[in-house]
Amino acid sequence: MFTNQHYLRHLLRPEHYTSESHYRAELDHLFLPAWHPLATLGDLARPGDFLTFDLLETPILLRNFDGELRAFLNVCPHRHSKLTEKQRGNSPRLRCQYHGWEYHQDGGTGKIPDARAFRPWDRENSCLRRFRVETCGDLVFVNLSDTGVTLREWIGPLWELWQSYGGSFRHAATWEQDFPCNWKVVLENSLESYHIPQVHPKTFKDFSPEDISWHELDEKFTSYKTIPPNDFASRAQAWIARRLGHPVTNEYWHRNLHPHTTGASLDTVRMMQCVFPTGPTTCRYRAIFFTLRGQRRSPFAWVLSRILRSIATSVAKQIFAEDATIYQGVQKGMAASPHTGVIGTREERIYVFQKYVLDKCRVRRELPIVEATHDR
Repeated sequence: MFTNQHYLRHLLRPEHYTSESHYRAELDHLFLPAWHPLATLGDLARPGDFLTFDLLETPILLRNFDGELRAFLNVCPHRHSKLTEKQRGNSPRLRCQYHGWEYHQDGGTGKIPDARAFRPWDRENSCLRRFRVETCGDLVFVNLSDTGVTLREWIGPLWELWQSYGGSFRHAATWEQDFPCNWKVVLENSLESYHIPQVHPKTFKDFSPEDISWHELDEKFTSYKTIPPNDFASRAQAWIARRLGHPVTNEYWHRNLHPHTTGASLDTVRMMQCVFPTGPTTCRYRAIFFTLRGQRRSPFAWVLSRILRSIATSVAKQIFAEDATIYQGVQKGMAASPHTGVIGTREERIYVFQKYVLDKCRVRRELPIVEATHDR
């Protein structure tokens, strides 16, 4: 059942999806304090494993130092070169690609070629800039701010749920794609089921009836829960879950933690999705996908989990591709639209999200708002 029985105002205006100044305000007020899921523990399993990212106009290097994960600005203090241009790799030492300066796990300098040329040594200004790293389940999060809440405090009531991303669920795939649209276009699409019949006629096919659809609206997050139809796909999923020793709930959950992190789950899959702004009208989508491996250890369970991994990943990427077809058109429409917009009851999670954006960015609302109406 939906919380509201009447339409809601579209709080954001088209300029909030195109404006450079609003984009900068979002970086400062929404994304700098946030924790960002970037990788899995398996991506950095061995000492010396590293990954690099361009995160919110900031080059990041994430590395395993003898079992401890550290994140640094991917910039050498010597002459400002990136430490490495590689997206991933393994190296016994953290060494700059340009002049070979080496760094310890605390970010301090190690071996410096011809170190005598730099006397007297300015050690304080020769350290790598470090960022906070924490984990939840199998997921590795990075925070770009020097202060702020811990990852557990930031995730809040979703902590135990997101701990399941790992354990009985194995990392199956990670993929990302850049889109020519504002990040909120992608995020808001994920917050509503109203587009399903038009955009997903072959996968989801139709939106779920209201009597088996539930929305949870909170200041920090929103949730959507439904019961998938009793079709072949649902029965097959239940059969696989039982064979792998996992409880069957036959529930689909979609939880968005403001501003940009979304966890989706079925009995056999988990997916962590994140949308990062790369400019006022561009963004990068990243998905980290897990499939059930279960608790049982047998040749049959191994084969079944591999089949599940292949099929579920293929379906997830198909749904992702279907959504991708509409983003550019929405952004172009935003640039030309004279309308204020309107939000239906199936889209009410967007209202909560837009209110969060405006409140955090301290933007004045110019039109009267139809507040939430609780006719259940």
